[in-house]
Amino acid sequence: MQLFQLRVSAALALLLCSLAAGQVSQCAPADSPRLRFVAQLSVNGCALFVHDTGASDGPHLAVEPLMCVTDSLRGIVPRFDFITQQLYFSVPVLMRDAGMLAEAQRQLRHLSPRSVSFATVTNISVSADTRSSSRVLLQNDSIFDLDLHRQRFSPLPTCRQLKFIRTVNLENCSARVHQRLDIKGHFLIEPLLCHNISSLSSESVRYDYSRDMHYLKLDLVLQDEATRDAVRTQLADLSPRSVDFMRLWTAERSVSSSLSARFEVGPLMASADWRSAQLRLLCGNLRSCRKLRTALLAEPADLWRHVQWRVTSLVAEQCLSNSSRITSSWRMKPSEDAASCSSLKSCARLQCASAQRTAGSSSAVQLQPDGRCFLKIQQRLTGIVSFQRSWTEYETGFGDGTDFWIGLSAIHSLSQGGVTLRVEMKLWNGSELHAEYAGFQVGDASTGYRMTYREMLRDRSSVSFDALERHKGMRFSTMDRDNDKASYSCSKKQGKGGWWFNYCHNFNPNGVFSCRWKITDHSYMCWYSRPVWLSLCEVRLMLQI
Repeated sequence: MQLFQLRVSAALALLLCSLAAGQVSQCAPADSPRLRFVAQLSVNGCALFVHDTGASDGPHLAVEPLMCVTDSLRGIVPRFDFITQQLYFSVPVLMRDAGMLAEAQRQLRHLSPRSVSFATVTNISVSADTRSSSRVLLQNDSIFDLDLHRQRFSPLPTCRQLKFIRTVNLENCSARVHQRLDIKGHFLIEPLLCHNISSLSSESVRYDYSRDMHYLKLDLVLQDEATRDAVRTQLADLSPRSVDFMRLWTAERSVSSSLSARFEVGPLMASADWRSAQLRLLCGNLRSCRKLRTALLAEPADLWRHVQWRVTSLVAEQCLSNSSRITSSWRMKPSEDAASCSSLKSCARLQCASAQRTAGSSSAVQLQPDGRCFLKIQQRLTGIVSFQRSWTEYETGFGDGTDFWIGLSAIHSLSQGGVTLRVEMKLWNGSELHAEYAGFQVGDASTGYRMTYREMLRDRSSVSFDALERHKGMRFSTMDRDNDKASYSCSKKQGKGGWWFNYCHNFNPNGVFSCRWKITDHSYMCWYSRPVWLSLCEVRLMLQI
């Protein structure tokens, strides 16, 4: 048996009393190319509407969800919702029942059906008069839309007796802890909103039949006992008497234009016990969802640079704790300076500072012998990652920790005002070359990400010919967006990679990755060093931070 809870306001009480006889009137759906109305049955006072699905090996019959009130309403008393400050009634509504289905099969046996089953519920809407309101909730479902709990804030007082104490860094997450000023020794933890990467299996790619789209299901943790115990341990110096979680009230998402151009981010769905939540990323097709899942497994933090939350929590006394900050839902253990990292450029500078302190380098930054620090914006070492990508992919970035393109939008943010560009290349004979450019700058999307620079720094370069000069002032081009000056698409003809092509290039770092020495085809990675073309086996582009 499957039940819904029909939640109605007090104004509907008299209307519902008329349902006590047991039957809710229904209307058969409009004619469908696949469904054909067959019969209306009556079983235990409930109306059953039966349709033929139109299957070629049929008849296969589908019974509409019952939407039937079977229990007496006389014992139902009104309840008070402290959140909405309203009276309501909870009325059990029967959706499906095995006994009723068996009786329907008996009554339909003259049609010799191959199968009789209940249709799947994909969407429910409830209408009511303007003086009342009603809402249908799935009682035995594990998640619900947080937007349903954002009806009225005004009756709920804002909690001013909370004081932020500290952020507790855990193994793969961080927790913000507050102290109650009115109750000594009582501490509250904000909802975690931590992504559970271990739950991202192949089954996470699913299909939304109501939207006719594939989506990737992301599981997030709101609270768990392990975190509570860890926080209690780290608060030992404050002698905590109790440590509890706040309940998530709202989580308003902010999605970057780069992500929204590729995926639709659904609402956050919280579990009934408030311990977990789900987020859907609608990808459009199966391949895109699988690629997105692979990218998340490789580097989860990349997604959460584009999705952020403004969180409001609810404490036990039904008052709201408003958070004015926007927090990332991916809360891996931050670096020591994470609190001051407010932009892409400042984060890059923090990475450089960290590398300089430890006299090392990470996969993202590279230190020069003279102490200068560069952030890698492009790198190709193995050829595993294809650079034959669309405009959107070049705009948002792609790749793994070894072969990657950071993205045009990121390059624009990092190069505003002009920075030093360093190009490093390795030839097949083992020779390593480099060139540096002052005042390198990439415009925003409205300019087509036009690239320019002030001058080549020849005293800091090991090559004499400026192969980048031919590309200066050009807009970016890809296979699906041709902005070059040639009568044909340079991207399609010269390796299908994206670049600031002119007529067409003297430098093609995003061309086809060569697997052998002395390739003269200009579709491959190459650099023109007049009067010869140099075939490259490795290349990287970096910006000084």
